[in-house]
Amino acid sequence: MSAHGAAHMSPAQAAQVAGVSRWAVLRAIKAQRLKAIRDNRNNWLISPEDLASWCAAQGEHTVRNGAAAHPAAQGFDMGELVELRESLARANARADGAERARDQAESDRDHWRAMAERLADAPRRRWWPFG
Repeated sequence: MSAHGAAHMSPAQAAQVAGVSRWAVLRAIKAQRLKAIRDNRNNWLISPEDLASWCAAQGEHTVRNGAAAHPAAQGFDMGELVELRESLARANARADGAERARDQAESDRDHWRAMAERLADAPRRRWWPFG
């Protein structure tokens, strides 16, 4: 990485630190409200000082650091977790039902195929006793 790389952040990293979306950071760069430079791979690099000044200008966002910058460090809402587990259980039940229906359809298909093959191999009956 270049000499700038160690102290600079990507838009995703800057967004995580600032507590905004990556698209908000990219919009600020495009509107030239947030100073950023391009590296030789055409990626945006944002210095921590420029990010802090942009956040201060935004007013409502503050720069976070360390574990507080990561969403997993904020904890989970247990109600959402229970709801997700119930939703997963319902999805699994639907998948099991669909699998049983598929197995039944395959069994029916095999049964009808065997019946059709027996009828095709059977000698033809004559309908009239004469001739």
